Amino acid sequence: MSKPRVLYVEDEADLRQLLSTMFELMGYHVQCADNGQTGTEQAKIWQPDVILMDLRMPVMSGSEAIKIIRSDPHTAHIPIFVLSAYTDAKTREECRQVGATRFFTKPISVAQINEAILETLQSTREVREANAS
Repeated sequence: MSKPRVLYVEDEADLRQLLSTMFELMGYHVQCADNGQTGTEQAKIWQPDVILMDLRMPVMSGSEAIKIIRSDPHTAHIPIFVLSAYTDAKTREECRQVGATRFFTKPISVAQINEAILETLQSTREVREANAS
């Protein structure tokens, strides 16, 4: 199996560098974007296996980016994990409504996100295999 592709959309450069390095060390191929607009463009071109999305970013918010990704038939199927420092019920509901797959609170647990990615990739693979049968 090839390395799973993760698109990480985060405006904080230090956090982007840290997490992308950690995920690469765990065997992922990581591509980064520094705002939601660039993230939507890269999602369409690169077709990652999973997207990790911050919410509050310049140019385009994570919520708006998720709406665009979900509305495009080429990217609508990609699991999107929100990583946010905002933990209130309103933010979580907003994420659910725009189509986020999972929600993680910053500071994040890389092990927890890794486990969620692996579970998601496994279930996606099982669905694909079942549909091919």
